[in-house]
Amino acid sequence: MKLGITTNYTWFGPPVTALAQAIESLGFESMWMGEHPIIPVAAAEAERYGVPLPPNYRHMPALFVSLAAAAAVTSKIRLGTNICIVPQRNPLLLAKEVATLDRISGGRVSFAYGTGWIEEEAPVFGYRFDKRLGRTLDFMRAVQALWAEGDHGYEGKHVSFPPVHCYPKPLQKKLPVLIGSGNDKTDNTKILRRVARTADGWLPSFLSPAQMREQLGLLREFCEEEGRDFAALDISLIVPAISFGVGDLPPWGAGAYDDLEPVNARELVEEYEEAGVQRILVGVNDMEDDSAFKALEDVARGMGLL
Repeated sequence: MKLGITTNYTWFGPPVTALAQAIESLGFESMWMGEHPIIPVAAAEAERYGVPLPPNYRHMPALFVSLAAAAAVTSKIRLGTNICIVPQRNPLLLAKEVATLDRISGGRVSFAYGTGWIEEEAPVFGYRFDKRLGRTLDFMRAVQALWAEGDHGYEGKHVSFPPVHCYPKPLQKKLPVLIGSGNDKTDNTKILRRVARTADGWLPSFLSPAQMREQLGLLREFCEEEGRDFAALDISLIVPAISFGVGDLPPWGAGAYDDLEPVNARELVEEYEEAGVQRILVGVNDMEDDSAFKALEDVARGMGLL
């Protein structure tokens, strides 16, 4: 099982360079970062599945600047986006940024994307929230056209451009593109069909081993229908550290883990592996101060890396 770290690397916390070096030295396979370029003041009280908007969402640094800095001071860990909110980005600039990061890092990028869930963000970026999926898929088709060898144009509903020179291309011959969507409280059927049709992998959140086994069985069926090789997919999963008994309860998550029961971390990892999960992204509390380094070490020890 590959073990990665996902967390909120606040701009006022320890430098992302130092945190990246710590994550690599502790033996984790990857580090993952999300983004919210802005948080509208009107969205401060937003909720999802009964959990309030984490306060530090307003303090996320720039995603690709941070990952480039992490790439410069590491040599082994993969660098993942968890997630990149594609409808909020210009697809031509996005294609160049991701490809450049892949070159800088020596081919260590995994790109997971999503549509965003905070409704108030959409009009700030000039689109309708209820149209975000179509915009996202259109933008991703454009990005992948720009990553292909040669000079390409694109004609879509939400973005169009003539043939252009867009370099560099990604270093990886097939930069992994994962759909970062789905969880234990929604019907993931449409998401799974989208993965089978268009993606290199799936990155959902919070599903139990039993739920992952069921969901991956469905994904396997959809891959067969699409003529895709299920075994070639990157199956990753976000699981809060507290679920493994190796982290602290997030201060904003009171009530979200009331029914949590003590587990053996290694046994739970084995259950996920048997269900078909290839990588677990251990969700750690926000990196706000120097206590973050001890938190990372505690998780590494609890997950059996030390």
